[in-house]
Amino acid sequence: MEEKEKQSRVLLAILLAMSCWYAINYFINLTKKPQQNITTQKNTENPNKQENPDSPDNKTTTPQKAPDPKGDANEEKVIQKTKVEKPAVVDPADIKKHYIRTSSYLVEFSSLGGRIEKYYIKNYKSKSGGDVKVAKTPEDSVEFQGQKYQAIEVSRERGFDFNPIQDKNEIPFSRFNKMNFAVSYDETKLSLTYTSPSPDDSYIYEKMYRFFPKENYFLFTVKITNQTNGDLVLGSQESPFLLRGFSSLGPLAPREQMDERHKMHYFRFYYQDGLEDSIDGTTTDGFFSNFFGSDSGADKRFKIVKKSDEKIDFLGSGSRYFIAVLDPLKHQPGGVLIDNRKENTTGVLSLYDNLIIKQGESKDYQYAAYVGIREADGMAFRDSKLDPEQSKTSPFVGLSDKLNKAFNQGLTTPFRNAIVWLLKKLHAVIPGYGWCIIIFGIAFKVAFYPLNQKQADSMKKMQELKPQIDKLNQKYEKDPAARQQKMMELYRKNNVNPMGGCLPMVVQIPIFIALYTAFSDTIDLWKEPFLWVNDLSEPDTIYKTPAIFGTSGINLNLLPLVMVATQIVQTRLTAVSTDPNQKMMMYFMPLIMLYFFWSMPSGVTLYWTIQNILSIVQQVLTNKFGKNSKAVAKT
Repeated sequence: MEEKEKQSRVLLAILLAMSCWYAINYFINLTKKPQQNITTQKNTENPNKQENPDSPDNKTTTPQKAPDPKGDANEEKVIQKTKVEKPAVVDPADIKKHYIRTSSYLVEFSSLGGRIEKYYIKNYKSKSGGDVKVAKTPEDSVEFQGQKYQAIEVSRERGFDFNPIQDKNEIPFSRFNKMNFAVSYDETKLSLTYTSPSPDDSYIYEKMYRFFPKENYFLFTVKITNQTNGDLVLGSQESPFLLRGFSSLGPLAPREQMDERHKMHYFRFYYQDGLEDSIDGTTTDGFFSNFFGSDSGADKRFKIVKKSDEKIDFLGSGSRYFIAVLDPLKHQPGGVLIDNRKENTTGVLSLYDNLIIKQGESKDYQYAAYVGIREADGMAFRDSKLDPEQSKTSPFVGLSDKLNKAFNQGLTTPFRNAIVWLLKKLHAVIPGYGWCIIIFGIAFKVAFYPLNQKQADSMKKMQELKPQIDKLNQKYEKDPAARQQKMMELYRKNNVNPMGGCLPMVVQIPIFIALYTAFSDTIDLWKEPFLWVNDLSEPDTIYKTPAIFGTSGINLNLLPLVMVATQIVQTRLTAVSTDPNQKMMMYFMPLIMLYFFWSMPSGVTLYWTIQNILSIVQQVLTNKFGKNSKAVAKT
């Protein structure tokens, strides 16, 4: 999400620079003398796949020393306890597997750890009855209980354990992952209840998963029962009780694509008086704390967020097209803990710093969980009886009304959603999203024809005034004030606004940003081919060079080259500057755009190219058939 905001800001800067470029040239000419004769799925995480860090097989029962604060995120160590814990020895024959199928989910459970081993999202129906296709290629076919489904795994081959951690130095491993839970399965209610004593027998840990046949939500409930002869303190200010929910969310990018750009799509977040998010495996420290330093004694591996006046509304993990959210119902954690260690895939942990259970008593904590696409339709309830906004008896009463902000795209979200809706409507009658983007680009150009024509007319008038502007620059070379006055008089008498080429573009900037977000993260363009383009959500690489200069090779992307070529043609049609420095900048701007568009989704580049081509056609027609202004400079 941070990467998306950064790219949006870059795109906004480019649009502003382009739209105001020609007007600025004329103001520069006011103070410069013109120069004469002056003349560019297979789910695989990385090549070196690591073992599941939460797998019970990867853990030992040997107590070790506390880890070095600089230790690796994947090192899992156990702190020596004063009470000796029983080593967990589980016979593989005693491990029970259960399977849940709903209209949109395939979920595999294991009694070892009472955890979700595999979580798949399959193709399903939208609320309006249309098809939501998350799996589109033969590689997305999976076998589940002997049947084939079109589905993709979002648990990153590591699963989700929903188990507690009582020492942050053990993150991401939970000792409960080595316990074989007793299980109760209710097939009619699609619910599973797992129960296990804690490793030190001080409490009973029970958790229940309840799914619903047609919903993208499920309920997760934790129950902790005190087994001791006194009060049990599980969470305090000094040693909080941590509950791990969703770790890093998939699907994994193909091995050859798992570069830094693709890693930026995986993020974790929490909502506490506003949404806070950060990229997986990175620090959450800000610029000033890094630049000026912070408390040297603080453990920078982890960040604890707590506010007495603002509790945690929800938390979760996300990827480019999917999101997984845990929303506390009827209770709020005291805060969250964020893993800052490099390359970690921990997610966000709920933090309870005042968890005390009296002798013989229990405490319950319930969460609503959403797993699905980053679209409002995915979060809509299918059954009105389950919708907390329509039914006061819904088990989801207490669901946050801010949950949609987990995938909010900012102020342009309404435009973005409208664009996605229109693309889907076009696709219902036109096969291929590439053609839909072209038709949408043409329709967008037609809708803004008056503004675009005003821009084209302004460019033509400015070109007609060029000889008079040159004369004024030469005549008043040593008197900038007089030159500016005469220039404004020239513009006024010929009814020319030097900002006329800027205003139409500025008005359209919110639409351009909405288009960028729509084409970048809508799942409908994911893996969608078009002509030579294999995937409209990725650059259209047509050739990759052999490894050179220590790199794995350089991608040759065709659409950005075509886009820049059309940009240069458009610049030549509208440029009138006689300053060699200004001319150099006019040709340097397309190269800057080439740099930014090189790795953008080809759907974005395709749309921009179509806009350039249509602008060229409009400017050519205006220059050829437009009415001459017959402007005459009066000095």
